[in-house]
Amino acid sequence: MALGLVFIEILSLVGGNPGIDCGGFCEFCYFKRVDYKILDNSSIGCRYCPPIQMECDYCYSKIKIVKSGFKPPSEVLKEFQKELFMQELLGFLNFKDLKVNVGSWADILNYPYLNELISYFKELELPVNLGYTSGKSIHNEKIAENIISMGVDEVSFSVFSMDPNKRKRWMNDKTPEESLKALKLFCETIDVNCATVVIPDVIDRADIFRTCSILEDWGIKMFILSRFANFKNQGLILNNKPTIDGKNTHSINDFHELVKDVANEFNFRIIGLPASDPKNDIPFIISRAKYKKYLEELPPINSRATLLTSKLAAPYLKKIFEVIDEDNLVNIINVDKEIADLITHEDITQINLNEVKKKVIVPGGALIRDEQLKKLFNKDGNQRIIIRGPQVLSPFDIYGNMDKEELIRGELKAFRILIERINQ
Repeated sequence: MALGLVFIEILSLVGGNPGIDCGGFCEFCYFKRVDYKILDNSSIGCRYCPPIQMECDYCYSKIKIVKSGFKPPSEVLKEFQKELFMQELLGFLNFKDLKVNVGSWADILNYPYLNELISYFKELELPVNLGYTSGKSIHNEKIAENIISMGVDEVSFSVFSMDPNKRKRWMNDKTPEESLKALKLFCETIDVNCATVVIPDVIDRADIFRTCSILEDWGIKMFILSRFANFKNQGLILNNKPTIDGKNTHSINDFHELVKDVANEFNFRIIGLPASDPKNDIPFIISRAKYKKYLEELPPINSRATLLTSKLAAPYLKKIFEVIDEDNLVNIINVDKEIADLITHEDITQINLNEVKKKVIVPGGALIRDEQLKKLFNKDGNQRIIIRGPQVLSPFDIYGNMDKEELIRGELKAFRILIERINQ
């Protein structure tokens, strides 16, 4: 039951502690082995941290807020109104094109003031997307009926598997049959985005195709496949141990091929995390041969620099720079971390500084303070210039509000900014 409209979506976070406010940890949960006692002493910072301070509002909200519990509704609404004001200042605010995504670090259905919050947004006549729920707190259909009756337009549901036994074993769902009944009711009544975590030997190809076949019959809007992450280089930056001891994960290439196969089989929207949108050739559309003509629109490179990136992005960037950097002025170095936004100071210590030029372009979202970057890149006595790159090089539009041409233009805009910073 798609709404058929394009919305500006504002995220309204209610907080919540993973596991504690989820009805228990799922076996595969990223947060299951986070040591919350050491979070306050972590050395993770970001580009916005002041020189003498390890933490700022930005990185606190990204990392340490996961142990702060649920926020009171007054605080949630205050933050929402602040975001509305910012959108208005930027000239983006148009109430008829606005949607609210009410999200949590835990399970949104466990938020004690959810009814109050939804009522407020519906009084403003705003479409509401609840994201996400595991369904573990749904013990009978009346809970789902209540959510629908409040006027919720969309819900994001972690289905994991249509097999109740797998939900019970891996999600610790005490009433898996009731959860799946509620999911069917949601699908038949409102827009639903479903997700699963792809764990080798647990959620295999056959299970995924069976789940998608059922969801297609029920009328799902979108399905997200998340690759199970079990190691620090895959993003477990707050953990000192694997989530599941001894469990292997899919390689990025194998995972992206699986996402592509599923997307080719079903008509609803299929995406993968980390970034994979087969329909739109994401990530890095402009790295692909059939879009090579777009690279002619980029300005020339006229300065030497080293571009620091992630393991996942490096192959795509090398393809692009082989075309746009005719004089080989830029070398690309990747750390072992798969996602650039999760690069920390530990990753930088592994870099061979002999390969690093005088100017270094660092991912805009890397979780390292600028002062740390200077110390790490200059520890061999060479005074290098450290410049932050764009926050995003390949836009990833989860909800499908942008067409392919818009995504291409988004990449070209990001690469123009990147080249400007290389040349400055």
